[in-house]
Amino acid sequence: MKLLKTEKEINEIIHTSNISVIYFTGRDCGACEAIKFKVEEILKSFPRVKSGEIDGEKHPDICAEFNVFSLPLLILYVDEKESIRIGRNIDLLSLERNIERYYNMIYEK
Repeated sequence: MKLLKTEKEINEIIHTSNISVIYFTGRDCGACEAIKFKVEEILKSFPRVKSGEIDGEKHPDICAEFNVFSLPLLILYVDEKESIRIGRNIDLLSLERNIERYYNMIYEK
């Protein structure tokens, strides 16, 4: 997952991919690291999905722009629109199923 540092980088990922995942994390968050590893594993099955990670503790201004007020938080964008927002208790199986559903609709026609 690419480490992002600006709102411009986030928007570039969102606007240049049919499906994108933005992961808001924290430096000192053990759960964030564990979830990140699992999300990266899931995304390997979907090569056309672009993803990025932003350190919410380092960039609270960007978090505020995206209405992120707790970490970790994951946002799935489909055709530049927020489709799913998952925070705190991230259900990875549900995430994978949702990505797969959108992926098949868009790329497996």
